[in-house]
Amino acid sequence: MTKLLVVVDYQNDFIDGSLGFEEATKIKENILKLLKNHQDDVVFTFDTHDENYLKTQEGKNIPICHCIKDSFGWKMPSEFDIYLKNAKKIFHKNTFGSLEFANFLKENHYDSIEFCGLVSHICVFSNIILALSATPNSKLILHKNATASFSKELEQSAYDILKAYGIELL
Repeated sequence: MTKLLVVVDYQNDFIDGSLGFEEATKIKENILKLLKNHQDDVVFTFDTHDENYLKTQEGKNIPICHCIKDSFGWKMPSEFDIYLKNAKKIFHKNTFGSLEFANFLKENHYDSIEFCGLVSHICVFSNIILALSATPNSKLILHKNATASFSKELEQSAYDILKAYGIELL
């Protein structure tokens, strides 16, 4: 059985930077534990913007500069460096979901795909939906203790929708 672990956007700006929130700091050890115990492929996504972010459609709706490429806020905490170095692939995306990630899944079959990271009802949700479309016969799993949101209500709504789509919530 081939398994993939996907770490979505666990970057400094979402943890304690310009878009940081307390719940994001609480899941770090759970993500590191998943990484340590995962024996198969691991991929990461990085929310990646440039100085023109505020002029983009997303920037007009979320008017806070964040995850500017190569800035401290764009990076992941240093404890993740060893896992990044050994990653199967790293996806730099300029919006919520990564089409490159979806295409990767379409070309590389995994029996099981597990998700964790930030933000549960935005980028994590978007990439799970893309995975569902790209690889409809893979088992998709979301580790609830390794994802977080700044809104419990929106997070619960996302969980309800994912469950309705057959995503396993652990």
